[in-house]
Amino acid sequence: MRIFIIDDNQIDLLISRKLLLKNNASLEVQEYAQARQALDDITVKQVEKPDIILLDLNMPEMDGWEFLEALKGTDVQPDLKVYVLTSSLDDRDRTKAKKYDVVEGYLTKPLNDSVIQGILA
Repeated sequence: MRIFIIDDNQIDLLISRKLLLKNNASLEVQEYAQARQALDDITVKQVEKPDIILLDLNMPEMDGWEFLEALKGTDVQPDLKVYVLTSSLDDRDRTKAKKYDVVEGYLTKPLNDSVIQGILA
């Protein structure tokens, strides 16, 4: 299983990676500090598509919402599962995330083992 983590916070990237690999050492995990780079890898460079994306919402340059909008028009979307991973507790963000077909869930930081196990199940 291939997972992309998109988050501008290096500590959050590290924690997410460690938790994922702790729960399944055979995962292929790719980290991105910028959403634009992940989008380019998926759509332009044609790297192997992820099965799951953990996506932070609040990032500079391209935020999570812009990433989701850009993803809409690609052929990647049908099989992809995106989990919004954010520190935002705003119910409006949760409601907005549900409007995207590709979004499987809305997760608040920090992640823990039970959440990771649910994602990987």
